[in-house]
Amino acid sequence: MKNNQSERKKSSMPLRINRKSFLGVLSIISQELIEAISTKFKIKKPKEEEVLSDVRLKAEINNPNSVLSVIDNYAYKKTFLMNIGDEKGLLLENAISESKAKNILELGVYLGYSTIRILKNLNENSKLTSIESNNKFAEISSEIISIAGLSDKHNLIIGRSSEIIPNLNEKFDFIFIDHWKDLYLKDLKSLEENDLIERNAWIFADNVILFNLEDYLDYVRSSPKYTSKFIPAKREYSKSHPDGVEISIFTNEV
Repeated sequence: MKNNQSERKKSSMPLRINRKSFLGVLSIISQELIEAISTKFKIKKPKEEEVLSDVRLKAEINNPNSVLSVIDNYAYKKTFLMNIGDEKGLLLENAISESKAKNILELGVYLGYSTIRILKNLNENSKLTSIESNNKFAEISSEIISIAGLSDKHNLIIGRSSEIIPNLNEKFDFIFIDHWKDLYLKDLKSLEENDLIERNAWIFADNVILFNLEDYLDYVRSSPKYTSKFIPAKREYSKSHPDGVEISIFTNEV
């Protein structure tokens, strides 16, 4: 990514939410409402528990791709899962490989889907620290990651990112952001303020268009600390709803 004024101008204005993006969010909300009603009245188990059951029954042990395939199949055939998904997941894998990152931080784990995509691309000298605020999701993801055979290089911290970040004591050269959308910018600034971002670190943010994260995009695209690039993609498990990821390089220039 070139750090020059022309590149900055090209990416300076965030894409506005459009009708398809709105429909994408509306689709998620409707599916989540159906899920909430179904589980409340015990018509079915929570979808996260169903996914874990599927992985236990159908995935090949110590085969990360098999585990990912089972999760993707559930999301396409049954109901929405807030993973990064297969299309954007490949973008994440490519970014991990291209960055040659040694010390990665993941904000938001959910079922461990993106965690697996990161871990399976790490070399022997790399490691991943993940922060997840939901105890149940942390428990489920830990087992799924174990089934994939990738627990060795993974450090899972359970708690709120706003409370954990100030207590971290090492710098990261790749940060994947995919947790609560109102925390993207707050946590990025907290990482900066606590001197936890290596120079030339990659910051990979998911769902920046689906949820219209203009404050985050404005910041990384206008700050001299970053060079930033948008990659369009479809919303996870959708063939029509627009979304995309923002990849920003922390140049730390003032």
